[in-house]
Amino acid sequence: MSLRVLRMPDRMPDRHRVAVEIALQTRVLRTCPVHNQLFQDDQADPAGAFALAVELVRRETPYVEAFHKDSHALTDLLSETIAAAPECCPVCGGGERGT
Repeated sequence: MSLRVLRMPDRMPDRHRVAVEIALQTRVLRTCPVHNQLFQDDQADPAGAFALAVELVRRETPYVEAFHKDSHALTDLLSETIAAAPECCPVCGGGERGT
C-alpha cells in the first residue's frame, strides 16, 4: 500500500497515521491542493473507509499491526479522525471541497 500523506507530523503515532492514511486513500479526507492541509470531503461515503479498515485487520495486514487484530479500535480511531478534520482547508477555506 503506497500512500502519500501531506502535512502529517513526523512524530504522529503509528495508529493515528494509519487512520489518516485510510481516510485519505478512500477520499473521506482530502488535502488542499494549495496548502496541503487535511479536510473532510463531505460528499464522500465513509463506509468505504470503515470497510477497508476492517478488511485490513481481518487479513492481518502488517500495515495495521499496531491495532493487534482489533478492528473496533481502528474503526473508532478512524471515526474520531474523520470527525476531527475541518470541513474545508483551515487556511483558505477552499481546497476543492467535495470534488
